[in-house]
Amino acid sequence: MALVGLNFTKISAERKGASENVRVESNVAITNVIEAKMPDPKKTILKFQFLFTSKFEPNIGLIELNGELIEMYDKDLGGKILEGWNKSKSLHKDVAPRILNAILAKSNIEAIIMSKELGLPSPIQMPKVEVKPKAASSVDKSESKSESKIEKDKKK
Repeated sequence: MALVGLNFTKISAERKGASENVRVESNVAITNVIEAKMPDPKKTILKFQFLFTSKFEPNIGLIELNGELIEMYDKDLGGKILEGWNKSKSLHKDVAPRILNAILAKSNIEAIIMSKELGLPSPIQMPKVEVKPKAASSVDKSESKSESKIEKDKKK
């Protein structure tokens, strides 16, 4: 198994309005799996076509990313994956997490960029730093530790 490529084929983003309480629902779905031509008869190339969406509710925005992830497999495994898709429209349990995680990694980054350009909230909850007040004695101790570290650095 080797990742050959991951490309977007269509990018769409829309902002419809504004709201204070925005919920973001993101989803990725594999829409099709097709076999591509490969000169090596021992290998199979599969294209996993996908649709990634981020919906900003209540109906204030939508980001849609269509694309395809291309992977190369040994002929046997590639055949099993394609056969499973054609029968049940679901991915083989051994490859689904890796494929979906690769799609999510690239799609989420693109969705963050697009949401910023449109003035929509980030589709991913970003980490936030919170400062909690400490007791006076523990603040004094941490300050003295910082001071002593600075003094040590000056001596070097």
